[in-house]
Amino acid sequence: MEMEKGKVVVEKVRGKSTVIRSFSKYPLKFIIPRKVGSSITDAVWIYSLTYGGGIVSGDSISVEFTIGDGCTAVLTTQSSTKVYKSLGSKCSEQVLEARIGSGALFVVIPDPVTCFSTARYSQKQVFRVVSDSSLIIVDWFTSGRHESGEKWDFELYRSSNCIFAEGNQPVFLDTIIFSLSPLVVMLICL
Repeated sequence: MEMEKGKVVVEKVRGKSTVIRSFSKYPLKFIIPRKVGSSITDAVWIYSLTYGGGIVSGDSISVEFTIGDGCTAVLTTQSSTKVYKSLGSKCSEQVLEARIGSGALFVVIPDPVTCFSTARYSQKQVFRVVSDSSLIIVDWFTSGRHESGEKWDFELYRSSNCIFAEGNQPVFLDTIIFSLSPLVVMLICL
C-alpha cells in the first residue's frame, strides 16, 4: 500500500518565510495561519492534524518538508495524536522527512502520541541539514491521562530520529522501541 503523501515547501518571499506549497491527503491535514505573533517575527507556523484526532490500524502517513535558505518554520500538531487499537498485526506509521537549507531553522514540536491498548505504532523522522542549518526536535509520548484514571497501554511503539549532514553523513541516529517486555533500545552514532 502506498503511503499517504504530504508536502510543504517554505521559501523567502519579499524577505519573509512563506509557505509556497502545501499539499496533504486524508487522513493528514495542514493548517497554516496567516498571522501568528508579531508581524516582525519571521517564522511560519504549520499545524499538522489527523482527521478525527487519531490514527487507525494500518494508516500510513508520509510528509516531506523543504525549508529554504534563511527561512524559519515551526511544525506542531493538535492536542494529542491517538493511535487506536490495531487489527491483527497491522501497524500504524508516520514518516517525516525534512531538508533544512543554509541559515534556516526548523522546529518540530509534536504533542504527545497516546497509544490505546494493543496499538502498534511506528514513527520515523529523517532530517537533512547543512553546516549552518538549525534544528530543534521534541520527541515524546504518553500512556494516557492519569488524572482521569485512564491507563492506555501499547504492545509496540517505535520512534526513530535520523539526522544527516551534507553527503549523507550520519550526525545522529536514534531509535527507541517499547514493547510488552518492556524493552528499550537506543542507538546513537555521532
